[in-house]
Amino acid sequence: MTKATDPGNSYLLTIVPALLALITMSGSSAIAADSTPTQRLIPLTINKGQNYTISGVEEGTIPSLKVIENPNALVVQNAPGRIELVGADSGRWKIYVTLAGGEKVIYVVTVKSEAPPQGSLDPAAAPTVIP
Repeated sequence: MTKATDPGNSYLLTIVPALLALITMSGSSAIAADSTPTQRLIPLTINKGQNYTISGVEEGTIPSLKVIENPNALVVQNAPGRIELVGADSGRWKIYVTLAGGEKVIYVVTVKSEAPPQGSLDPAAAPTVIP
């Protein structure tokens, strides 16, 4: 028979509550992480010079913008209940919006240029001198 004062039992009496506490803490954080809702991603591709209206935006809210590539790619104008976008140059942005129903969504906006720039930026040869 083992006694409660046996060194092996005291080790178990120390380890078991510590393990139970760790399991409880790790389980509660996993449950808390699952309860947070994920925002819906809405991909949007527009061309340079094209405009797009995001309608159904909750009035009184200001969208949050994150530039991923090229801060000059998009012109954004807020209006009551909508957001106006105009493609200015190639690039990518994320726009965080709260819709009128309270849903928070992320527009992933890609602006494409129709064609590469025409011509070269290399300096041309000087004209010939007229005597």
